[in-house]
Amino acid sequence: MAMSDAAEMTALRQRFPKLAPLSAAYQALTIFGTNAYLLYLLLRGEGTPSAFALYGVLELIAWSVIANTALMPVPKDLRVGSPDVPLIGRIMTIAAFSAFLGGIAWACVPDREHIDQLLHAPDPFAALGDLHILWPLLASVALAASGSIGDLMRWRGTGGPFVTGTAMAASSKFITAIVAPIAAMMLSDALADTAHKALVWSSAYLAIKCASELLMLGWQSAGMPDRQREAG
Repeated sequence: MAMSDAAEMTALRQRFPKLAPLSAAYQALTIFGTNAYLLYLLLRGEGTPSAFALYGVLELIAWSVIANTALMPVPKDLRVGSPDVPLIGRIMTIAAFSAFLGGIAWACVPDREHIDQLLHAPDPFAALGDLHILWPLLASVALAASGSIGDLMRWRGTGGPFVTGTAMAASSKFITAIVAPIAAMMLSDALADTAHKALVWSSAYLAIKCASELLMLGWQSAGMPDRQREAG
């Protein structure tokens, strides 16, 4: 039997208390470190709009796969906030969203030829390396995987409802994958100079990415409310 909304909220409050200062500082440093590296690529002329957009989409896909994989050893009635969907349904959903987000990225970047090259590349990993996003992507995947393993270990030790923190943190990446390319395109579309357009596009994308991740960190740092405010 699925848990009630009240039970799920209780589980969320227990799973996401206010972050300790050191934990919040670590997550903040992780966010700033990742985005600082992407900014470094931009300043060195090694980062392109298509590379940043692909990084955002691929990171979200990887985190979604990890979050869903973490649910497999957990009984269905203990999965907080997770609909009772068969494995094939989850795979199809991830594939559909991947195609949707990839389509947004392809339509919004001014240098979509790099995406076309990646789709036809005989070695996708080498293509990602050429775009300078392979290693930061692998580092992000390792971080998500370690976080999910930690969630499972804590759950095995304490029991009760299970929530994967990877899924919660991935919400900011979902916002980025949809909003950032569209906003970046709107801000840079009127520019005629190709190099200037790429610079403005990439800067806007990275700014939105960093802001959304920090906002999610702020929400997690505040923790779930202990109780709902009574009306009046």
